[in-house]
Amino acid sequence: MIEADSEILRLFSWKMEAVESIAVPEPDEDDPSSTLLDLSSYQLHDLDSVELPPSLTELDLTANRLSTLDPRIGNLSHLKKLSLRQNLITDAAVLPLSSWNAISSLEVANSVY
Repeated sequence: MIEADSEILRLFSWKMEAVESIAVPEPDEDDPSSTLLDLSSYQLHDLDSVELPPSLTELDLTANRLSTLDPRIGNLSHLKKLSLRQNLITDAAVLPLSSWNAISSLEVANSVY
C-alpha cells in the first residue's frame, strides 16, 4: 500500500510541476503580439493556482474538470479565443460570457451543461 501511495504522490507532484511550467504564455508565430496559455488536459477543477497574465489573447482549458468560470477570465481585455471544450460547465456558469465583448472565438462543445 505504501508503494502505491508514493507512486500516486509522485505522479501528482509531476502533474503539478507540469502545470506550473506550462503556465507561461508563448507568442503565436503568426501574431507576435498574441499570447497563448494552453492548460488542456490537466484535469483542473479550478484555476486558483494559475496565473492569468493580462496580456493573454488565447486561453485553452480543454479537457479539464471545470464546472464554473474563473471571474478573472472576464478581466482579460485582450482575450480573443477561449476554449472550454470537454469540461463540466453548466448553463449558469456560461451566463457571464454574454457580457465579455472582447472574445471573438468561444468553444464549449462536449461540455456537460
